Amino acid sequence: MATERFDQAWYPGEALVTNVLVEQGGKTTLTLTVSYESREARDIVLKSPMEQGVAAGYDRLAELLASLGARGMEKGGRES
Repeated sequence: MATERFDQAWYPGEALVTNVLVEQGGKTTLTLTVSYESREARDIVLKSPMEQGVAAGYDRLAELLASLGARGMEKGGRES
């Protein structure tokens, strides 16, 4: 959990960001929830290109993890 606030704010107030990681069947799922102080702030963010930027970042992370393969990724495993 973290509070998001920008020095040069582009939406009013701040946001509370919660990350939850759940492992099941050898795969981990990330659920990221952002709670804004107001509907106005939420609507400003939803109208921005932020969603595409976040999606691009997660796509790059998925590519990186895929390139690493299973090396050291098993629970408790170490790279040999």
